[in-house]
Amino acid sequence: MLNVSEAEWNLRVDLAAAFHLAVANNLHEGIANHFSAVLPDQQHFLVNPFGLHFSEVTASNLIVCDFDGKVVRGDGAPAASAHHIHAPIHRLVPRTRVLLHTHQPHATALTMIRGGRLEWALHTTCRFYGRVAYDTDYDGVALSDSVGERMAGILGDAELLFLGNHGVITAAPTVAQAFDDLYFVERAAQTQLLALGTGQPLAMLAPEMIEQVAAQTRYERFELGYIDRHFAAQKRLLDKAGCIYRQ
Repeated sequence: MLNVSEAEWNLRVDLAAAFHLAVANNLHEGIANHFSAVLPDQQHFLVNPFGLHFSEVTASNLIVCDFDGKVVRGDGAPAASAHHIHAPIHRLVPRTRVLLHTHQPHATALTMIRGGRLEWALHTTCRFYGRVAYDTDYDGVALSDSVGERMAGILGDAELLFLGNHGVITAAPTVAQAFDDLYFVERAAQTQLLALGTGQPLAMLAPEMIEQVAAQTRYERFELGYIDRHFAAQKRLLDKAGCIYRQ
């Protein structure tokens, strides 16, 4: 175990778990993509070093960077795109303590469709009502902070950002909440694509029903502790499988 505060260690364990859960749920692309979490000092953030497969990430080998991209602790360096996406969003939208960015297959497939959006025709999708933003100005690999700055502006108060022709980002105050959204947006997107594949029109929900289900799922997520219980259950599965994320 690293010589760090208990708060930092617990954050490291949770973030490392998210990498392994991305692998377990086929939300990853090997050594590509990046997850980050702002440390309690709010001046630095944890991120995966470039070159490690998601399944190789552990609590100990996450690196610490400042918002200028300098590595202050740990071995290796983040991918350039990791810095240029994550640092500006963390800096400009302070509530985004955790950012999970993936090219997961079904959610990303929606970003490939002209006008692709989550459609309000499914119970699971309603959990995202009022929490989604769309960035449709794809401009290649993120090689400058201007890319992350643009994403931050589009994200605004949302917690899920679809990146046109690219992937998705979930933004949350905790790893548990960010992973919960990452998991369920993939399920929602997968089910939507299956339904569209029938060639039949979607049975859209009425606005008042969408709002009702969104409120109900919000109550479940926060008041009934669904988010933390879900993440704890997912970590138990990793532990039972002998996963190395806690190292």
